[in-house]
Amino acid sequence: MLALALLALNGQAQAADRDVDFRNLAYPFPSRKFIPVPDRLAWMNPGVKSTVTLVDGRHNFDRSEPTQGPSLILDQVHYGYLTSSEHLDAVVVLGYHTGGTAYWYYVYAFSLGSSPPKLVGWLRAGSRADSGLYRIQVSNRRLTLDLFDPQRRVADCCSEGFVRTTYDYKDGRFVISGPQTSGNVEATVPHRPKPE
Repeated sequence: MLALALLALNGQAQAADRDVDFRNLAYPFPSRKFIPVPDRLAWMNPGVKSTVTLVDGRHNFDRSEPTQGPSLILDQVHYGYLTSSEHLDAVVVLGYHTGGTAYWYYVYAFSLGSSPPKLVGWLRAGSRADSGLYRIQVSNRRLTLDLFDPQRRVADCCSEGFVRTTYDYKDGRFVISGPQTSGNVEATVPHRPKPE
């Protein structure tokens, strides 16, 4: 009976972890007015004080021309155990759309062990074929990023391959775990989310 009660409470805690409204949340973001198109992954400073707030999953930087860009759009939320095996964490992917052909992603990792959620790390991927985000996975206390391989680029938009890097969360930061590997891009995986 006690075991059933503990399982029920654990299930409630995990359900509560997923109650965070990532569509309407403030995220750290570079305060520069002009953001150059990135060509590689960069881990961002966790102490950045400037933020942007999503409203219904979107932030328009130019409110006079919101459909022209640039904009930041919620693309994905992944749940898994990253920082602890005792509570779920969330990895949020936001797409930065310039209004032109260039776009890239910001990835935010949150510990959901407290309220409000605690940001434990964030990064910016490159743009499209230049180390743009292809896939992401949260599993077994690891964060795995597949980035488009610039060595196998076909054009600015596309690469035929990806480079996989796996990170562990240790001592308050993400560190590379094991060697990088590579693979082929599947033709059926979408390469760019469509802005709303």
